[in-house]
Formats: sequence, C-alpha cells, structure tokens
Amino acid sequence: MPGEEGQGSFWKLTISYDGSDFSGSQRQANGRTIQEELEKVLTRLAGNPVVTQFAGRTDRGVHATGQVVGFGPFRSDLSPERLTLALNQQLPTGVSVIAASEVDRDFHPRYDAVWREYRYRIWLGQRSPLVQRYSWQVRGPFDPGRAQDAAVRFEGKHDLASFAGLGHGVPWSERQERGRGTVRNVMRCSARAVPAWWGAAPDTGSGVEIRIVADGFLPNMVRTIVATVAEIASGRRDPSWVETLLEARDRRAGPKTAPPQGLILWRIGYGDDLPADDPETFGSNG
Repeated sequence: MPGEEGQGSFWKLTISYDGSDFSGSQRQANGRTIQEELEKVLTRLAGNPVVTQFAGRTDRGVHATGQVVGFGPFRSDLSPERLTLALNQQLPTGVSVIAASEVDRDFHPRYDAVWREYRYRIWLGQRSPLVQRYSWQVRGPFDPGRAQDAAVRFEGKHDLASFAGLGHGVPWSERQERGRGTVRNVMRCSARAVPAWWGAAPDTGSGVEIRIVADGFLPNMVRTIVATVAEIASGRRDPSWVETLLEARDRRAGPKTAPPQGLILWRIGYGDDLPADDPETFGSNG
C-alpha cells in the first residue's frame, strides 16, 4: 500500500528531459544518462542507494515530456509537492520532474503501461537554430497529405519486424521466439502539418508532426516508421510501400532510421483512455 509506515513509500514520477546531452535514459557503463542523474539525487535525499525503474528506454538524443519512473521504498515524510521541489532543485539542467505521487508497492512503470505515445517533429525549409535540437530538418519535396496517407496504414495489429532495429527485425532474431515476437498493436498513427511556435514566416518553412500510439514499441520502431513516411511524402515511394514492408517482415527491406533528435516520448497510459487529438504548435512540448 502507498506509504506503508516504517517501510517508506513507493513513488511514481513523471519526468521531462532534453536528451541532447545524454547517452540515453537507461543507466549504462559509459556515458551520462537520465537514470544515473536521477538516482544520484534520490540517493542523496534518501541517505542510501536508490534504484529506479523507467517505463520506456529512450536512445541518445531522444527527448521526453512524459517518461514515468518508479522506485521505493523511499522517504514517506515528503509530500509529492516537496519531493518534486527537492528533486528539481538538484537535478541537472535538461531534466525536470513534472509530477510525483505515491503508488502501491507492486506498481511497475513498464509492465503496467497499457499504451505509450511518441511524437516525432520534422522541420521543412530553411535551417533554423530554434528547432535543430528537437527536429529532423528535411530539405526537398515533402507532401503532408502523402505523409498522412502513409501513416494511417500502420494502424492496427501488425508484425513490425521490418521496422525493428538492433537485430530484432531479421528472420533469425531471438525476438521471434519470445511471446508476441515483433507483433504490436498501433492504436493511432498520423501525420499533420503544425505551425512554428515562434511564428515563422510561411516562406521560411513549416513543421510536420508524426504521432504514434501503440501497446508497445520495438527498438528504433518509431524512427524507422518516420523514415518510411518521409520516403513516401517525398514522392520517392508509393504509399503502398507500407504494406510491402509489413508483408516482408524483414528489417533489411526497410529504410535507414530517422535521426533521434526529432523524437519525443510524449506520455504513457495506465488503463486510462487513449489521448484525444489536441492542437499543437511545432516546437512546443506541451
């Protein structure tokens, strides 16, 4: 139960971070990570080592507005507001706690998640320093209508092996021997034009946001889907290429992955309804 007396409380944090200067979210032997920095501060506040669990793994350069972290037992003398304040006073620039709450001791941020939402930002037009850390700047033809036509073809339950990186998407991968293998349910996938938050003149460029909600994600899945959509939006491929890749079930048939800086882990759902479409401005993370 939350806040069991004498044992400490179990906590859930929602955190946001700029991944540009980190080697990813999860602790690793080499490189500065979000988990390492968060655990340093929690350990300092607790007076003993604290180990955290993250809802999702993000790669080097990938950002988050709604990453979820669980840990405990931890100090029960702090209110959620005081814990949030204490963490934000000590966390490095680029990492912030958005919310904190006590949870049951069996809460698991990864395994209890029902869906995750990622968003990917593409900037079309002139080079802009205001978005270069948070978008893929694409030059050349890009038709948002064709992008949307491609994106919606991913919706539904599919074998997404052609979009799985790190060796998971080839026919001989050990992933195929696990549970559902490379099959995932994509609940929503869309592409839409969005204006720049700083009011950029129309002739300098425009933004496109690709939004993907699924019950689970494979390594590099979002970035490979984005690269596929971009190929189709450019006119180099027909929208039916999506079905061709889904049928192939082989990563070697797909495109290179899109760069990491345009990707944002947006939010994670725990039994709640899927998020509704909401108006967004390019470059604004909520």
